[in-house]
Amino acid sequence: MFIAKKIIGLLCMPLSLAGLVLLAGLIVLCCSRRQRLAKGMLVLGTVFFLGAGWSPVADRLLDPFERRHDSLRTVEGLANIRHIVVLGGGHQSDARLPHTGRLSDASQARLIEGIRLHRLLPESVLVFTGGAIFDPVSHAEVMADAAMALGVDPERIIVFTESRDTAEEALELRRNLGSEMDFILVTSASHMPRAVLFARAAGLSPVAAPADFLVKDSDGQFSPGEFFPSASALRRTERAIYEAMGLVWANLHVLPRLRRTTGGE
Repeated sequence: MFIAKKIIGLLCMPLSLAGLVLLAGLIVLCCSRRQRLAKGMLVLGTVFFLGAGWSPVADRLLDPFERRHDSLRTVEGLANIRHIVVLGGGHQSDARLPHTGRLSDASQARLIEGIRLHRLLPESVLVFTGGAIFDPVSHAEVMADAAMALGVDPERIIVFTESRDTAEEALELRRNLGSEMDFILVTSASHMPRAVLFARAAGLSPVAAPADFLVKDSDGQFSPGEFFPSASALRRTERAIYEAMGLVWANLHVLPRLRRTTGGE
C-alpha cells in the first residue's frame, strides 16, 4: 500500500499528467485517423504543462496551504515546552557530501528552523523523525548528523527512526513522548495543515512552526520572470497538488484509523 500510494502520487503530478496526455496525443496522431482528438489532446497537454509552470497559477494554488499556520517568530509563552519535533523531508546518502549537503531543500529549511527555535529555547530537545525508506540510512539519523555538524549538542538530540510517512510519525511521537504531548512542530509550511491534523488525531498538542515557505510576499514588486513558465513554479504547483491529495487521503483513510488507534481528536 505504501509503495502504491507513492506511485499514484507521482503519476498525478503535473509533469507526469501532461506527459501522459501529450504521449497519448502523439500516439493517436500517428496511429489513428482521429486527428481532431489527437490535436485536442496535444493542446490540452501543452496548456496544462505551461499553466502548471506559471507563477500566478502556482502561487494561487499553494498559498492557501502555506498560510494556514503563521510562522513562529518568537517563543514567548513557550518556555515550558521541552521538545522541538522536526519532521523528515527527504535526503540522499551521498558519501561525497557533508551531512548538511545530503538533505533535500525542504529538509534543510526544516532543520534551520528547528535549530533557530532550539537556540531560543536552550533547554529544549530537538527530535528528528523519519526512517529508512529508499535509502540505507534513516532520515532522522542524517538530520541528527547535520544538526551536530551545525553545532547542536548531541545530548540535546533524539531520533525516532521507525516511521515512513506523516501518519506513522504521529504515532511514533505519541508512543515516545509519554505524557509530554505539547511540543513545537516544525515542517514545511505547505505540509503543516496535514501534519497538525495527524498529530491532533493521535492525541498530541502541536504548536505549529512552519518553515520552507515557497510563496513569499514581494510587497507589490515583481520580476519579469514571474510572467514566464519556470521549473520553480512547476515545483510549487506539484507541492500544492501533493498536499491536496494528501488531505483527501487523510480524511478518507488515515484520520479515522488514527482516531480509532489513539482516541485523539
